[in-house]
Amino acid sequence: MKKNNLKLSVLSTAILLTLAGCVDSDPKPEPKVDSAPTASNVTVTGLKQWMPITGTINTRDADNDAITLSFFENGEEVTAEDGVYTFSNGVLELNSDMSYSFISLTGESAEIEYKATANGKTATAKIMVDAAMGDPLVNQQWHLRNTGQKAYALSDEMKEGLITLYVSFGETEEEARAKVEGWFEEDEAKLIAGEDMNVVGAYKQGVTGAGVTAVVVDTGLEIRHEDLEPNVIPNRSLNLNEGALDKTDPTSTSISGDHGTSVAGLIAAKGWNGLGGQGVSPDTNLIGMNYLGSGKVPQTEYLIHGFPGSGIGMNDNVGVFNRSYGLGWPTHFGYSELDEAIESYPNLMLRGGKGALTMKSSGNSFGDDGNEGSLCEENGANELGLTCYNASFEPSQVHPYYLSVAAVNTDGKHTSYSAAGANVFVSAPSGEYGRYAPAMVTTDQMTCLSGYSGFNGGTIAAWSNFYGADFAASQFPFNYPGHEDNASCNYTSTFNGTSSAAPNASGVVSLILSANPALTWRDVRHILAATSTMNDPENEAISFMIGETEFVAHQGWVENAAGFHFNNLFGFGRVNAGDAVAMAKAYDKDLGEQVITDWMGAGSSVGEDMMTSAIPDNNAEGLSYKIEITEDIAVEAMQFKFDIFSAEMGYGDANGNQTTAGMDLAIEVTSPSGTKSMLLSSKQAITYPSFSFENGEQPGYILKDGVFLSNAFYGESAMGEWTIRIIDTSAESFATADGGAMGFAGYANNVTESILEGIAVRAYGHEK
Repeated sequence: MKKNNLKLSVLSTAILLTLAGCVDSDPKPEPKVDSAPTASNVTVTGLKQWMPITGTINTRDADNDAITLSFFENGEEVTAEDGVYTFSNGVLELNSDMSYSFISLTGESAEIEYKATANGKTATAKIMVDAAMGDPLVNQQWHLRNTGQKAYALSDEMKEGLITLYVSFGETEEEARAKVEGWFEEDEAKLIAGEDMNVVGAYKQGVTGAGVTAVVVDTGLEIRHEDLEPNVIPNRSLNLNEGALDKTDPTSTSISGDHGTSVAGLIAAKGWNGLGGQGVSPDTNLIGMNYLGSGKVPQTEYLIHGFPGSGIGMNDNVGVFNRSYGLGWPTHFGYSELDEAIESYPNLMLRGGKGALTMKSSGNSFGDDGNEGSLCEENGANELGLTCYNASFEPSQVHPYYLSVAAVNTDGKHTSYSAAGANVFVSAPSGEYGRYAPAMVTTDQMTCLSGYSGFNGGTIAAWSNFYGADFAASQFPFNYPGHEDNASCNYTSTFNGTSSAAPNASGVVSLILSANPALTWRDVRHILAATSTMNDPENEAISFMIGETEFVAHQGWVENAAGFHFNNLFGFGRVNAGDAVAMAKAYDKDLGEQVITDWMGAGSSVGEDMMTSAIPDNNAEGLSYKIEITEDIAVEAMQFKFDIFSAEMGYGDANGNQTTAGMDLAIEVTSPSGTKSMLLSSKQAITYPSFSFENGEQPGYILKDGVFLSNAFYGESAMGEWTIRIIDTSAESFATADGGAMGFAGYANNVTESILEGIAVRAYGHEK
């Protein structure tokens, strides 16, 4: 029995060994199956239009293969440019760790498809973007983000209203339609996407103006307006009327529109509250002062500059004063050192000594101002494209403490009205009149019983009386009562002028100071000069003949020796909020202490005996004078002072003619580095003798204490020889159809040569 068991055991072992011999002695692993990546739907919620929101796209690969993402909208792949994916409703920036930043541009909800790819295998999911919190009119505010929108201009109602009107004049409908549609086609070509202030670029960096206060010095400010009240500081505004019962309420009593309320909305209408539009700096605080008009308290000039008693403390966070007003008279106003001292107070004393800026409208007299009559049409200024009034005619605009702001259109080009000059610092959007071209969409007096929009709006009432209510409604559909986007008439779409450009620039200043409160007022000037966009880069020089010699009256864009681009129409260019905020955040330039040289020159301008240097009539060579500056400072601004006499510069001769001596005058300055700047182009409206607010009328003087400012030399060294060339550009006489306020019959070429009695230069800057 035991023997049999042994035999079986040996047999079993042999069988097992045989079976074991059938197995590979070096087994290979089973082939590995690669997994596809996984992708999950993402919901983007809690957005504010134009503000970034962050999150993470949830995708992974079990095999730890590298994952790439691709994005699709409506079945079409969207590719990145510089790491940014642009969709119809917003933009997405993707980081390597799958975190993202998304900005809703339109405010609309959207669905974005994405595909995750790893080692050739894919998974798909969706990014579901909720509608963003925003404001109903913001997508029409082209100055904030220009998409080519019409901002209620060029409307179908307007087109049909015009056609009906021309048919009533006797034209056939076919003729009228062809005419009107031709105009529309021409004007619609000027709606160019991207021509804006890049405000979204500032919001992208999380900067919306918080921590800054803007002071609106104007006709008033409706402190209880639904879209302004959240930003108005309670009990800090001033009513400067002597008889006002509530001195803290500057709300206008006008029923036909309040300029200051519309200005305030451009700076700081509250954002993301579901009302109206928003300001450039929608979280900036507001103070209003009703400066314009008669019957003001004696302390007014000091109060509007933040002196003690204004309620503005020297350490308050007031960053900018907006002044959308100016003088309009065909003369050059004499300079006042006292006014300069008052006007410089915010810059030198407020915000703990770091200073507040003043943004000033350059003026709306490029084509005319009315008081000069038809002068600039008849002397060739309009046809050539030269400014009729120089922005330097007004003395508050010829020192560096006020920054003169010009206006541009939806195509980035010069508006029809914005006054030009070497004193212009920057430009900003404003637009035209809101019919054939967009203007500004901003706040208006509340209810349809007051304001530019409503029954009593000046334009609405005038057009209704002349052409009938139906036609007025067709031409101004947003402003006329009943428009579905403006049911209570609390907003307007026709605000314009350099009055709009200045507050838009003020909003950018507020964003800069919100981004970096440590900046001084001079730092902000530097940032604006360095970051503004060279809009309309093809803007051409303008010249005409003086005898046989070509004279360049407007230079177009000039690059100075320090690398800054400058143009008398635009200053350093259109303000760029995104670039300015980025520079403010990383700012490391030390401008040091401000240096101001003494006035240097000769004759009556520096308190010496009068010069008697003749300016040859109708002579392109003109009279040149050189002044040496020995201080090596980097220029921040240059001032030039003149006393120029003409025996004929009065109020007309016996025949009712005025001399051309004023309008014929041109002044060109060349810096030691060779940069040229046109202070005065000639053909400008200097038809009355110089006027001084201290000394009154100055008969016999084209310029008396006449100061011009040029920003064209910014950053250059002041040291060396400055050459000033004074030219009489014409010998023409002509009759006039409209002699303006004085009713001149015509303009007679000056028989005697004008005389330079005094000349001086002063530099503002810092040590190099």
